[in-house]
Order: sequence, then C-alpha cells, then structure tokens
Amino acid sequence: MTSGIFGTRIMAGLTTLFNVLALNLVMIVAALPLITAPVAVTAASAALDQWRCDGEDRVVRQFIIEFRDRWSLRTTLGAGVPVIAAVLGLAEMHHFAREAMLAGRAGLILGGGALLVTLAALGYIFQLAADEPGMPPVDLWSMSARLAVRNLLVAGPLSAAPIAGVAILAGRDPAVLLLGLPLFLLHALKLVARPGLRRSSRPLPSAGDDVFALALHPNWPLTADSAATARAVACARAVVLR
Repeated sequence: MTSGIFGTRIMAGLTTLFNVLALNLVMIVAALPLITAPVAVTAASAALDQWRCDGEDRVVRQFIIEFRDRWSLRTTLGAGVPVIAAVLGLAEMHHFAREAMLAGRAGLILGGGALLVTLAALGYIFQLAADEPGMPPVDLWSMSARLAVRNLLVAGPLSAAPIAGVAILAGRDPAVLLLGLPLFLLHALKLVARPGLRRSSRPLPSAGDDVFALALHPNWPLTADSAATARAVACARAVVLR
C-alpha cells in the first residue's frame, strides 16, 4: 500500500513536471515573433490559473484556447507596453550608470525608482490581463501602477529578484530558458501580486464587467453584457482569495 501511494506521488510529480515544461515551451514558441509575446504570456497566465483552481492539467490545450481567444491589439498593448517600458528602463539605467556627473547620478536615482515601480507592476499587469482581457489598456496600467506603488516595499524587491536571476542565467546560457525559467518567472510575479490584489478594497475601473471586482466583492452585480462567465469569477475568487 505504501509503495502504491509512493508510486502515485511519483507519477503526479512527473505529470506536473511535464506540464510545466510543455507549457513553458509553447509559451516560448508562441512568443518568438515578439509581437505575439504579450498575448503568449497572458495566455500562459490564464492556463496556470485554470490549472490551479480547476485542476485542468491539459495545459497546452488550454494555452492554445486562451491564446486564440485573447489575440487582440488591446491585449498586445496592455501587457506589451509595460514590458517595453521595463526594457527601456534597464537601458536608461545602464546609460546613467556610466555618467560621473551629478545629472547622471540624479538620472540613475530617478530611473531606478521608476524601473522598480515598473517591475513591481508587471505581476499585476499579467494577472489582471489574464483574468479580464477586455479591460482597456489605460485602466489596466493605472490599476497596476496604483497597486505597485501601494505595495512597493514588498512587491518591488520580490519582483526584481527573480527577474534579475532569470536574466543573469539566460545571459550566460539561453538554453536554460527551456528548463521552465520563463514560466517560473511568470508564476513568481503572479504570487507577488496576489497579496496586493487580495488586500485591495477598490473596485476596478470596469467594475461591472470585471472578474477581479467580482472576486474581491462577491456581492457585486454581474451585468448582462459582462464578459466574465461564472466559471471565470469562481476561478478568480479561488486564485485571489486563497
């Protein structure tokens, strides 16, 4: 009996490992054209949430469904612009770090603060974009920025640490990305964002149609034209309130 339980746990662990590597691979492949990277990340985020709250372990199939449903300019802009801003922030930091004058030091401090806020907001961006793909990009950015600033002391370092670690490892050998590091980074950013979303007491800008507003406010009325299905609401509540 003990050996049977042990064997079951081994099989469950192998299944989890296979799903992680498979989802990581399809996310990388889907993101290779770069223009599709924001949609690929939000689709992977949604597939992770379905796996977490529904036990849906056919993650590749779920990713393809989410990728097809979320393909739009709104999703590309909503999740893509903050990532571009983070990359530009890193380039500015590298530029100012070589400046020995006072202006360079001031730019380094200001740029570092802006970059920290941007990195802290990424987890909120990916989580909110995955659960409410219809949210306007401006509302998505403003909500994520407010949450990032409110939780900056915790979310900032906890977001920057895994991003820096993955960037260093990928810089030394890009092949390590196939071992699940991008998916690990996405999951880590979502974990960092979850407490801030749970503590948030404000409804989101599109509250009547927003999954997270319903998750954080169980009595919020669901409008007839809401894009959030009952299943998505239940999943969001399970993810946020857990």
